[in-house]
Amino acid sequence: MSPQLPADRRGYSMTFWAVFIGLVVVPLLALAMEVGRYWFARAQTAAGTDAAALAAAVEINQRVFMETGRVVLPTANTYLWAQRAVDANTTWLLARGIHARVSGIVVTENTVQVSVSADLERLFPAITPDITVTEIGRAEVRALRQP
Repeated sequence: MSPQLPADRRGYSMTFWAVFIGLVVVPLLALAMEVGRYWFARAQTAAGTDAAALAAAVEINQRVFMETGRVVLPTANTYLWAQRAVDANTTWLLARGIHARVSGIVVTENTVQVSVSADLERLFPAITPDITVTEIGRAEVRALRQP
């Protein structure tokens, strides 16, 4: 037979576990959910960035590329098409009121590089600092060959 604890010590174990669960386990679970939400939002932004880079690469001036081998973004529609691609690939963020924006398009040699930023502050409690994610997508123009 197991030894009996005195009546005044029986509740210590239950009190310990209640405090432990309340102060350690519940915050860890909440943190795990927040970190998962952050990485999912970041993956959505990255998917939008890659699509935006492809959309911007489609907007190159083919005649200039064929004659000189340089990639030139021809019109202001480049930002519009890139933004449309971002919006089409970040529906989870849009449903939560977060709008990822094309913040820059850079052309180097045969590569189009697009930067997309998203302010994720709405996903997290007010106690967290400003959370802005910036992703960079690249698309290489290889379909056309210089003569």
